Amino acid sequence: MDSFLKQHCSKEWQQFVDFHKVVFEFEANSYIFKEGEPVKGLYIVNNGKVKVFSTAEDKKEIIIRLAADGSVIGHRGFGGDWNYPVSAFSYTKTKVTFIPIDIFNILARANTEFTYQLMMFFAEELRQSEEKNNLVPVKNKIAQAILMNFNVFGPDAKDPLKLSFTISRKDYAAIVNTTYETVIRVLSELNKEKVIELEAKSIRISDYKKLVSIANQRTVSK
Repeated sequence: MDSFLKQHCSKEWQQFVDFHKVVFEFEANSYIFKEGEPVKGLYIVNNGKVKVFSTAEDKKEIIIRLAADGSVIGHRGFGGDWNYPVSAFSYTKTKVTFIPIDIFNILARANTEFTYQLMMFFAEELRQSEEKNNLVPVKNKIAQAILMNFNVFGPDAKDPLKLSFTISRKDYAAIVNTTYETVIRVLSELNKEKVIELEAKSIRISDYKKLVSIANQRTVSK
């Protein structure tokens, strides 16, 4: 969001936000905010790794997205009853910038370009969310989840095809809305096909083009 502000706001407005923002640090495995809490403002991840999720009626966790350095979180609570419809939880030690809602409202109302570009960001996130819910085979969705994990958290510093941080199999199931056992089976299948390599709990992408091809397949189940 800092880069977003620099692109679409004047220096004066950037300084206005800098004056009012607050920086918070969270330990690993901590809630940044919880589903149902009143919206207090917008958060930007400075550094760290975060999952954003909702909880179904059966208490099952449904991961909406992953967030890392530069990601905006907390915006899903804007409008409606102004309560967060999702929770944000840190995988690792995480530092975030918090912009109070009243400061954000002043910024958005006074900067049409900023507001327009933010609207485009919201629209793209909605598009990705709807696309994720399409009726495609679970193998394709798990391939998408691996790519999400890789693209958001990045590669290992020593191996450009190894995920720097591999989320748990349980969290893959929560992204795809399937069972833990199905995730294990599909990961094993992708491993046998030499699309990925399973290294203990970590994942290395052996054939990136093939993984992207599987993720982009749109065969509808009938």
